[in-house]
Amino acid sequence: MSTCPACASLVSESSLEELCPPYRLLRCASCDLVFTDPMPSVEGEWYAKEVMYVIRNQFMDDALLWNHRQFIQDLPVRGGRLLDVGCGRGQFLAEAQRIGYRIAGLDFDQEAVQVARERFGLHNLFAGDLDTFRARRADEPFDVATAFEVLEHNPAPREFLRALASCLVPGGFLALSVPNRERWPAFRYDWDLPPHHLTRWSQTALLGLLDRVGFTVRRVAKGWPQGEPFLHQHLRMGVVGRLLKRGRPRDAAIEAIHDTGAIRLASAAFRVKDAAIKVLKVPLNLALRLSGETGMDLYVLAQRADR
Repeated sequence: MSTCPACASLVSESSLEELCPPYRLLRCASCDLVFTDPMPSVEGEWYAKEVMYVIRNQFMDDALLWNHRQFIQDLPVRGGRLLDVGCGRGQFLAEAQRIGYRIAGLDFDQEAVQVARERFGLHNLFAGDLDTFRARRADEPFDVATAFEVLEHNPAPREFLRALASCLVPGGFLALSVPNRERWPAFRYDWDLPPHHLTRWSQTALLGLLDRVGFTVRRVAKGWPQGEPFLHQHLRMGVVGRLLKRGRPRDAAIEAIHDTGAIRLASAAFRVKDAAIKVLKVPLNLALRLSGETGMDLYVLAQRADR
């Protein structure tokens, strides 16, 4: 028997959803969460060695993502203190600061935090986990917390959301997004598998957990057209990853690369691929939308119920 990380129910081996050796995915009949068994704990060093995160940090553009735009549309509090957990390379925090929030951010990925500091001039950033951040900043409650594409990486989602709630003022808001397990079509992506993603969330599972940890849901949205991630997954050249790895020890962090020629070539190769995808995604997204596609992500805005 395994224990569900969202509701603590016992889950039998007969609840197997999928095998992805050395892991298996179990579904909790009580709360509808699908979770990884065994449950690994991935630290910042793992992200530093993963090519996909280095590509994000080095080459992705500064455009706001779908989940960021949902929050900007909602603006539950116009100004105040905002904490972004899993801030990545900082484009959302830069926009939040521009529209009047006093911002703070943290991320496991130390390179991403450094990119955010250098690219956007952001200063109130922390490389590490939420518990360490809370211990250092316990006397600074926030009006809003955001956690976009973070919950599915956390081996203890219930404790993580409780910790986020403790960072908020009474009645404070939480905006988060996760990959939508019920998306159609159900494309399989490498980053959906452990140890990248440890949990898979349906709307039932996510709203149930938010209720159990003391949040009232104010808005739910599904979106983020699948054309672009689908093409990034399947139009693989392998060139960018090989160039990024050139000249580094086998087990060293990719951020330690010093071959600027290789980085320039990797950047050019990524830009060519990205430009092609931006063209090809348009007819693909149209076809998916006409077929009933529900989008990659599930976004929720919730409020601490003790207001």
